[in-house]
Amino acid sequence: MGIIINALSIIIGSLVGSVFKERIKFKNFTVFGIAIMMIGIVGFFENIFNINGMMLESNDLLVIVFALIIGTILGDVIQLESKINNLSSLANGSASCFIDSTIFFAVGGMQICGPIMLATFGDNSQLIFKSLIDFPFALMFGISYGRKVLFSSVPVVLGQMIIVLLTILSRTFFDTTLIKQLCAMGYIILFFSGFNLICGSKYKINNVNMLIGIIIILIYNAILKLWRYI
Repeated sequence: MGIIINALSIIIGSLVGSVFKERIKFKNFTVFGIAIMMIGIVGFFENIFNINGMMLESNDLLVIVFALIIGTILGDVIQLESKINNLSSLANGSASCFIDSTIFFAVGGMQICGPIMLATFGDNSQLIFKSLIDFPFALMFGISYGRKVLFSSVPVVLGQMIIVLLTILSRTFFDTTLIKQLCAMGYIILFFSGFNLICGSKYKINNVNMLIGIIIILIYNAILKLWRYI
């Protein structure tokens, strides 16, 4: 259900934007950026900390911090965000707008963590959150590029379905601890997406590079599980 809702949010948003593009004007995303940052903070604390009396406790904070640092450094070294953005500059016209919108909707922490939560617990909440965030941006892309933006929902859905399938096939690997770590990392990336909306290009943080941190967490947990079996 969450995957369908996410696809519909992109399709409907782009269609509405293309139909009413002369009447709808987007100028200020500050409030929206603050809302995204708040969701990111709450989601991070919810997944990484436990409340014990008046204290916040976490067994995974250092894992997240080191994964974030190492992942961001590696992302900067290979220039992940620049390479992704260059895809649109290599294309023209319809291909460029398709790539731009697909990169925005399909590259992010919630695109990865949402399907994992769905496959493991049947929890659609992250995908619904993603849909609420994607809708106004689909509206904006629809205003700028027209209804062809709706086709970006296809790779988004395919990517989510692949992640769901892989999670189901390796269900024993994705335990509660790993999922909470992945979700925490996803919310950090989301937080900086909101930050970039507020600050614009002046103080932009290349949060796409942080996606490598998700891979670091997966590798760390795989090594940990192998070590326990040895």
